[in-house]
Amino acid sequence: MESLAPEREKALVEAVHAALAAQDFHKAADLAEAALRDGLENPLFLNLRAYRLEQQDKLSEALVDLRRAHEMAPGDPPVLNALGLILGKLERWREAVAIFNKLIAVQPDFPPAHYNKGWNAEFYGDLETATKSYREALRLKPDYPEPMTRSAGLAARRNALDEADALAGQALALDSAQFYALQTLIRTAIARKDYDRADALIAKHLADGRARPLDQALTYGYLGDLRNTQKRYAEAFAAYTEGNNRQRAIFAPKFERADTMSARDYAVWLTQYIEAAPPQFLPGDPKNVPPSPAAGHVFLVGSPRSGTTLLENILISHPDIVSLEEKPTLQQAATEYLTDKWGLAKLAHPRALDQDRQRDIYWQNVRAAGVNPDHKVFIDKHPLYLVNLLAVAKLFPRAKVLFALRDPRDVVLSCFRYTFQMNRSMFEYLTLEGAARFYDTLMRLALLSRDRLGLDWYELRHERLIEDFDAEVRRACDFIGVPWDDAIRDFAEHAKSRFIATPSAVQVTRGINREGMGQWRNYREQLEPVMPILRPWIERFGYDPD
Repeated sequence: MESLAPEREKALVEAVHAALAAQDFHKAADLAEAALRDGLENPLFLNLRAYRLEQQDKLSEALVDLRRAHEMAPGDPPVLNALGLILGKLERWREAVAIFNKLIAVQPDFPPAHYNKGWNAEFYGDLETATKSYREALRLKPDYPEPMTRSAGLAARRNALDEADALAGQALALDSAQFYALQTLIRTAIARKDYDRADALIAKHLADGRARPLDQALTYGYLGDLRNTQKRYAEAFAAYTEGNNRQRAIFAPKFERADTMSARDYAVWLTQYIEAAPPQFLPGDPKNVPPSPAAGHVFLVGSPRSGTTLLENILISHPDIVSLEEKPTLQQAATEYLTDKWGLAKLAHPRALDQDRQRDIYWQNVRAAGVNPDHKVFIDKHPLYLVNLLAVAKLFPRAKVLFALRDPRDVVLSCFRYTFQMNRSMFEYLTLEGAARFYDTLMRLALLSRDRLGLDWYELRHERLIEDFDAEVRRACDFIGVPWDDAIRDFAEHAKSRFIATPSAVQVTRGINREGMGQWRNYREQLEPVMPILRPWIERFGYDPD
């Protein structure tokens, strides 16, 4: 019987190819699954079963099949493409880019490989790679609407409005269902204060039955931005609320599961540990830490929307400073030490070899992200590394912490209004109460970490930075150990040549301005229900209560 297996497999492969040629994917998948049940393992069969599992939203199971198919046929283009797409859907974007690089090495003239590499790079914040990938896809296929659409979005982030409009218009002319292109046109119309055009585009999108629920949810956010610009604040808040409610309905099954800890609960858990831990378990010992490759090491943290992106772009204009924007440099250490009570126990009673390994992994991650920290002051900017400061204190006790602070009312309102790439933490901001309670929890954790972890800490206020730029930046430079450099004053021009991955990109390229200060006053009535949560922080940080 075994001697017949190769012939039988060959016949089944031919039958599957015939079904695929006839575009009968259901039959092809049925044949593949039957063959696999009979013990006939083949990359084509595994790929098709993975496709069916993907349709059933069983992404982890699909990944297992595709990993096995890749082992059997490392250079098979369909397997590489499917594997990269699954990794992207699982938000394992860096791994996906590596797979698409393999596909491009095998099939350099395959436009989707470049496009798929691009959007995965964009999602983890490598916008330079994304831009180059989209351009290459368009060079190979000039009438390819998807990379045109994504390129338009990147141009809008750089405030290159004419380029964004042109690309988005071309994409929609090729495919009217390119809703992200339509959203880009909405954003540029708002930026140009062309309110009638923005209104018409929003109405068109919301009325289009082909649009995905998430696309329409995000468009309510753009409607909020439009009404805010028009100073129709009650309508703006209603639009933000509608968009956020729609997003909650979409993402609640993922982030409100009974077996999943919320981001706020996780921060509470860490806070309770730090409060209860004996003091000797918390700070690291600088004497036992090997020298850093960087001349200085700084973690730039704070609540999202507290001014960290502006501050990073100001400081990165200094020739002696390099930075990294919101990359998962500490992911392995957080997984090792900050996931459960056993990890915390390992952190409290460290083994030197384990911590040396984690430090090596950290610096490898920094370099893999394209930054050479050698002999420079290295700034690791990630607002929510507030939840990782316990690991920072143990692994990098000589590091400095630059803590960005802004009026709590402006922070919470801004987090509620802005659209973030959705994850467990950003899910907290989809209600105003959730945003306020998460802010309260993060600030408790931040100040407790400041007081108990032994880290060198400097608080920089957004409002002071706006009011007295030179003086506040000089103080920050003194803290991190670099002299003043006049290039700092040209940070906005410098930022235009950088790729900024956060929602603050456009604001940063405009330079220092007061437009974000005191925005909360326009929404005083809407913020009233969460003021009991925020008022203690307003008082503690010394902000004007009125």
